[in-house]
Amino acid sequence: MILPLCPFPPIGWWRAALSDGAVLDAGEHYQKRSFRNRLVLMASNGVQTLTMPVERRGGVPRPQDEVALAPGSDSSKLWRAVITAYGSAPFFEEMAPELEALFLDGPETLGAWNRKSLEWASGWLGISVPKEDATASQDLLDHEANLMEWCDSGAGSAGWPHIWDDRRLDIPYHRLSCLDVLLHCGPEARGWINPLPPSGSPHRG
Repeated sequence: MILPLCPFPPIGWWRAALSDGAVLDAGEHYQKRSFRNRLVLMASNGVQTLTMPVERRGGVPRPQDEVALAPGSDSSKLWRAVITAYGSAPFFEEMAPELEALFLDGPETLGAWNRKSLEWASGWLGISVPKEDATASQDLLDHEANLMEWCDSGAGSAGWPHIWDDRRLDIPYHRLSCLDVLLHCGPEARGWINPLPPSGSPHRG
């Protein structure tokens, strides 16, 4: 089981991380317009996708550790978006100081920032981040398809209590960043993440 390096991945990613032999693809290249620098949040008016801004250096694919995050006001803009979406979530005040430090003063490359987000989420979820394997790279589209399959495999499960329940919105729990379940449920977030079947496929049989 080879997992892509991405920021605060959804709970499907963490389900796969519980599989025997799971490894983190440390050699994967950054691909524009992909989940590798995006977070999916739930705001008061619906799903919101945040993009970690990166410096542009032409169209040549590069490892994430060579992709610099763009300096400037974008980091504070992203953090304000998280506050707007989850400022009233039960565990926001407790988690906010560490998250604010990551968003405003975190590592300078996309790869390091993504690893830091995994490290932080791992501590709250009680799920170890798989060891890195720099030789594990798969086709980029395979990673995208696998992540969507892992997420969709849990789409029929009940979601967690949510601050926007009263808005009668269609909340795609299993496609949201793990920030959503952590900010709502704190240490209990682990209860919404069950391992994939032994086959490594979301589907039994």
